Formats: sequence, structure tokens, C-alpha cells
Amino acid sequence: MALHIQMSEEAEAKLRKDALRSKLTSFGAMAALIAFGAAILYGTVILIAIEQEAEFIGYTPPAENLPARAVPTTQQLSSKAATPSNTVAPSVIVATGAAPVAMAQVDIPMDDSQDDGMSIDIGMGLDAGLGDSLGDEGGGMGGSPGGSALEGTFYDLKLTKGGASTGIKLKEDGSLSDEGRAKVHKILYDFTKSWSPSVLNKYYSSPTKLYASNFFLPTCLAKYAPIAFNCQDKCKPSAWLAVYRGKVKAPKTGKFRFVGVGDETLMVRFKSKLVLEAGWCLPTMYDDKKPLACGNMGTTQAYKEAIASGREKTHKGYEFIPYPKTKDWNVNVGGLAAGTVFEVKEGEVCPIEILVSEVPGGGFGFCLLIQDMSKPRKEDIEIFRTNFSMPDEAELKKQIKAAGCWRGGNDFEAPFFSQDSHIWVAVP
Repeated sequence: MALHIQMSEEAEAKLRKDALRSKLTSFGAMAALIAFGAAILYGTVILIAIEQEAEFIGYTPPAENLPARAVPTTQQLSSKAATPSNTVAPSVIVATGAAPVAMAQVDIPMDDSQDDGMSIDIGMGLDAGLGDSLGDEGGGMGGSPGGSALEGTFYDLKLTKGGASTGIKLKEDGSLSDEGRAKVHKILYDFTKSWSPSVLNKYYSSPTKLYASNFFLPTCLAKYAPIAFNCQDKCKPSAWLAVYRGKVKAPKTGKFRFVGVGDETLMVRFKSKLVLEAGWCLPTMYDDKKPLACGNMGTTQAYKEAIASGREKTHKGYEFIPYPKTKDWNVNVGGLAAGTVFEVKEGEVCPIEILVSEVPGGGFGFCLLIQDMSKPRKEDIEIFRTNFSMPDEAELKKQIKAAGCWRGGNDFEAPFFSQDSHIWVAVP
């Protein structure tokens, strides 16, 4: 027999009522929780947080924390353009804290097919290191400071440092006496044994310095030098010398020799060795027993023959090079003298001293060239220069005439030289 149990109507109604109450309670609790969360979110984002404008704050580290800056260096001059480097290494500093961060080297290949001619200009700048300050002035006796040039000092051997007489006498016509010439020869001899400035410190020197970049002056009156150095009111045009000093950078590796002449004398000391002595007066051949002999030694036939035969020991290896337009120099001293051969390496910095002098007074002039021994032709001999300057015959003639120092006539002692001359850049 089956047993059947059935809930009463009252109990079933009560059960449905309790289930509804539980659902309403759950919904109410959930709604309250959602409302509470919304209230917290509103209070945090809307009421508390205040919108601010974005601001970039840069940081510059103190100077003492920065890496040492490399000092720029002047590249040596070369007659050929350099090829641009295929490597670009930028140095980038990023301020993330107190210390700078250097970026690593980045290799960027260069496309030679799109050079467009610019590589030549860039190469010259990188290889030659010319710069805008090299200059193109400083011919003749020199000019104002600036650019690449050698500094010249004028000395009057007739005057003491304070301007009093040293006892070197002049004739009535203003020229130097034989006794005075002998004393000047001895001073020149003493100086060129050491080339020490202390030997000349006892004599008057012009406060004006001149800066020469090439050494070429046609024969003119000797008073032109005191005028150029702005001491013509104090210094008579005899028994004087000018010494140009400095350092030059060799433009290429090889063997060279200076070629030149001077009236009264031209001397060049390179890398602390006498490499050229040319002209009428040869101070290194001074003899106490014959103090006047060295004054005209360069003009004697005996000296010219000794040079030609190689018997002259003081100027071993010298030779004379005559030019069609140097008739006076050819007749008197055999032409321009080619001096001792020396060697240099490209970029080598070499001390140099150049002396020009006039002893008795009267005519004066000089010319200094340089020969690359790998080019034996006379036509390839170059003007010695320290910047872009080249001797300008017309301008020099104009300046000499303006100073009242032209000797007259139309002859202009001007040897030919290569227009493609290297530049021996003067360096501090």
C-alpha cells in the first residue's frame, strides 16, 4: 500500500513568503554594495584628484660631472683631398640622472654613387685642416698679425737696446765704414753659431713685429726695411737684420731643400740646422784675420768654383740655379743657391728661423723658394709659403714705390716658381 504525504496550504504559502524575503534581502545587499563602491570611486577620482597640466623638467648636470671635452686639433695640410670616412660616431648625451650616458658608435655606410662632388670639399676640410684663419697675406717684409705666418723682429746693430750708439760708424754719405762692416760681420758670425736671441738682446729692436708668410722682395733701397718695421725715424738703412721665427708643419713626406738668395744675405735654419746661406755676405765664413772677406765672399769666382766642384766644405752639396729673369743675381752670386737637403715626414712640426740682412747699405732684396727633391725640374721649384699667399709683383712694386724705395729701371728680379706650391702651415 502506498503512503502519500501532502504539504498543507498554509505551510506552502509560508515557504514561498520566506523565499521571496531572502531574494529581496540579497538584492538589497548587492545594491547597497554597488552604491558604496560608486561613492568611493566618485570621491577618489572626481573630488580628490585635481587635474594638472603636463610639464617637462630638464636636468643639466653640473659642469664638474661632465666628461672632459676633447681639444680640436689642426690636421696637416695635404695637396690631395681626403676621402670621407664611412664611419660616423656621434657622441650623444642623455640626462637621465647625475651622470651622462654615451651612445655606442653607429656605423652608417656611405653611398659613393650619390657623392655629387661634395666629398672633395669635405675631404679637404678633414685632411688639410685649412680653416678660414689660415690667411692669404704676409708677403714682402710681412704684415699685421693673423693667419699662418712667421713672426719677424728687426734689429739695428748700430744702436744699443736703449737707443744709444754701439760705436759702429757710418761714412759721411751714410754708408757703413770698413771698420763698421768688420764689426757687423763679427756680430752676424757670433749670432749664427747658436741663433740664440740673447746674442741680439743688447741691440735695438723695433717694437713693431711683422708676420711673413712668403719671402720675396725685389731689389730695392735698404731703407725699405726700417720703413716696413715702422722705425725709420730711429734706424738708418745699414747694419741691420731681421729674424723670422716659428714652427711649420710639413705638408708631405720626402726630401727637400731651400733655394734662395739675399742681398746682403739670406740664411735659413731648419730643425736647428743651417740649411741655406746665400747672397753677397756669408757670415759663417768670417775670419778674424780677414774680417771684411766674408762680406763679398758670395760674389767671388773662387767661391763659385768651389761650390761647383764640391770642394767648399762649409756649404757642401750646394749648387747654383740661374733664372732668365734674375740677371743681377746670376752675374753677382751665380743665381739662386740650392742648399742642404733635409728630410721630413708629413705632419711633422719643425722649428724654422729665417734671417735677412743688409750690412753696408744701398740695395736690398731676397727670395726664398723650396724644392721637392722628387721633382728635379727647375720649373717645379715652389715658393716657400705658410698660407695661401703668393708674391704679387705688381703689388710689391707699388708698395716699394709708395715708400720711395724703388731703385729705378724696369728690371724685376723674379724667378719662376710653381703656382701649385705646397703650404707649410705655421703652428704655435
